[in-house]
Amino acid sequence: MTKRRTAHRPSCAPILAVWMLTVAAIAPGTLADTAAQPDTAQPDTAQAVPTISVDEIERGMTGYGMTVFAGHEPERFEVEVVGVMRNTSPDTSFILGRLAGHNLENSGVPGGMSGSPVYLDGRLAGAVAFAWPFSQEAIAGITPIAKMRELAESGEAAGGPGSALGGYAPQSQARDRGQRAPVPLADLVAGKIPEDLLERELARLMPAPTLGAVPGVQWAASGFSAGARDVLSRGLGPVAPLGRAAAGSGAAADGAAAPGLAPGGAVAAVLVDGDLRLAATGTVTDVIGDKVFAFGHPFLGLGPLQVPMADAEVVTVLASDYSSFKISNMGSIVGAFEQDRSPGIYGRLGVEAEMIPVTVDVDGRRTYEMRVARVPQLTPALFSVATLAGIDAATYSGGRQGLDIRARFHLGDHPPLEVRQSFDGDGAASSSAGFLLSFAGYLMGNDLEEVDLERLEVSITQVDRPRTATLVSAHAERSVVRPGDTVNLNLTFSPWRGEDFRHRVAIDLPEDLARGSYYLFVGDGGSVDAARLAVERTEPVTFAQALEMMRSLHSRRELVVLGVAAGPGLAVAGEAMPNLPGSVRSIWSDSPGDATPLRLAVSQEHVESLDVPLSGLVRIDLEVERRQPVRGEAMDTRGDEPAAGDAPGAEGAEPAATASATSDGDA
Repeated sequence: MTKRRTAHRPSCAPILAVWMLTVAAIAPGTLADTAAQPDTAQPDTAQAVPTISVDEIERGMTGYGMTVFAGHEPERFEVEVVGVMRNTSPDTSFILGRLAGHNLENSGVPGGMSGSPVYLDGRLAGAVAFAWPFSQEAIAGITPIAKMRELAESGEAAGGPGSALGGYAPQSQARDRGQRAPVPLADLVAGKIPEDLLERELARLMPAPTLGAVPGVQWAASGFSAGARDVLSRGLGPVAPLGRAAAGSGAAADGAAAPGLAPGGAVAAVLVDGDLRLAATGTVTDVIGDKVFAFGHPFLGLGPLQVPMADAEVVTVLASDYSSFKISNMGSIVGAFEQDRSPGIYGRLGVEAEMIPVTVDVDGRRTYEMRVARVPQLTPALFSVATLAGIDAATYSGGRQGLDIRARFHLGDHPPLEVRQSFDGDGAASSSAGFLLSFAGYLMGNDLEEVDLERLEVSITQVDRPRTATLVSAHAERSVVRPGDTVNLNLTFSPWRGEDFRHRVAIDLPEDLARGSYYLFVGDGGSVDAARLAVERTEPVTFAQALEMMRSLHSRRELVVLGVAAGPGLAVAGEAMPNLPGSVRSIWSDSPGDATPLRLAVSQEHVESLDVPLSGLVRIDLEVERRQPVRGEAMDTRGDEPAAGDAPGAEGAEPAATASATSDGDA
């Protein structure tokens, strides 16, 4: 069934990473075995415990640390001070310690141990934070506790969770930290979305190296398919299994005090919760009242943020020649992390971090419900990888197939934005994920307005083979026309592994067409959108204009005919103003930078929804003759044919089909 509407208008390379600490080993017997040591009582978390400063620490001092090796209860391991690296950067020093006990001599230090508190002379010295790849000893960098406690002061200086920061930073602060739309609006409209966009966006969140060591985040996930986990691993580093703590296992109920959030206890920074879960797990360093300090190194390095904090339990430590790691279960949300800086992460118990509800429906077979942390620099990538995981879990994401995606963004004060697109071929699933990321990334990273993205609904329809039909030829039944005429276009399509078929389109020309050349651009919605952008050359200056442009985009399931005529005009303040009198154009031309000259104008747009996606763009040239001259009309407007840069696909009077920049290789 065909629906019609016609409108006349005046449109990674792998990163060498360590999971908190690199795999290392020390000679057995260097330090006293933990089993011979008495259990260490947990400090009172109602007030700050005594600390030891870096200036008091000397080589050879011995002490202990606390971390969870199984369950919820922290256990003791041994620490010997190797030395202090002073002023590695302004006001920054690190303690170097050799660790032992609980088979660390054989397994190396497991991922998830980062943040484990270290005590020297009975006082808190700092947090285990990083180590060097391929080292032969378990020598760890320890972040001094004084620098970590400054994180609480940073939160107060920034305004705290109740300030204007709210769930995420204002655009001005976000831009200062490198936030930006991953795909510019012009490229988004033209369908120029990089194939590796998702991996690139995940990779830019890796923390910066410290003293030549890469402080890795112990990522853990559940519900993600093998393909989606592979994408996560290529962008974020190794991803460990993540379970959910059973009721009554010791995990806290939502909003209650967390028994595991004592120094040395396991903790998780939660990015995705629900049917899919993704978190960074580590260890609590210090607790003072409702204040929690953890990790000893950056999580994402984003400064102020709001990410849910959950308690966790450790199932076991899995020894590995590559890198040992803790297998964990995530407990309940107990607070929120509010600061993410070089010395570690800081948060408070009882504080709620707002998350964005996301629904992914795949073919009506399975619906995934989840909540995603509101982190503008990361949330779009999380939307994308969650959608990819949903496709893979419900059906499959690899191999030749066809996918239709519909995404509905709920935008607070603005009406919802709904976008649709179709993809075919081996990369259909990853292309749909990149499509979703590009729109979400623009909404959350645009420079025009801070957007309240309240909810996202994604619907996926999948078929087991490509469907795209390529437009191979198009011609009009006659080339000389008059204003108001109906012109029949005869189109030929070549489907994937099928017989060519023809389709006829009737176009009603505008009544006010001037005498001269008139051009019809015929093709799939994405290709014609790119042609329209080349003709109108408008850059939105308000978010409302950007939304209008995104709402006007077409899918590849739509056959679009765009009518373009010579019409000198201007693009001013994000609006196309075609067919302007010369006197008006000269006024604007006197203000450099305020207006962009336009040689062509979009006169009409005709849209038909077809049963299969399309690919290709063809230009049809017509000559308009009037029954009688119109006052003020030039006697001859020939010669204003669009140049190559004015509209893609313009090849002359005898057009040939031009493959769309967004068409799929299997079409």
